[in-house]
Amino acid sequence: MGRRGTTNPDTGSTMELTPQQEAAVDLLAAGNTVTQVAESVGVARQTVSEWLNRHHGFRAALNGRRQEIWGQLTDQLRALLPKALDALGRSLDEDGRIAQDAAVQVLKACGMWGLERPMGFTNAEDLKIAEQEEDGDRRRRMMFAAM
Repeated sequence: MGRRGTTNPDTGSTMELTPQQEAAVDLLAAGNTVTQVAESVGVARQTVSEWLNRHHGFRAALNGRRQEIWGQLTDQLRALLPKALDALGRSLDEDGRIAQDAAVQVLKACGMWGLERPMGFTNAEDLKIAEQEEDGDRRRRMMFAAM
């Protein structure tokens, strides 16, 4: 498919999301690339990038959606614990090293080994304030470095 025309990235002060932005949040949180998301919601790739880089409401919604998904996955994992512990106990009685190695390899293969839960502000105003504070800190460091 050819390149779509540039669309208004809607990076103004509004914190409300358009239906396209809401769909983009869900698609990004599900693991789609910026290019895939842009094509799916009918905007230019650059527009999705602008939403990610400059739209506080969009970024806050994406952080919230990622945290929601993480919580759901954590709940699913917790539901498997009784079965996993039973299987692990049976395996340890037979040959514990093989079971442990297999469990670690599955976690690594799934990309779950050593992961931390997603972080970030889920409130657009908090995100905007934090960015303004970081910008102020950066300006002060630059000013003192120039002295």
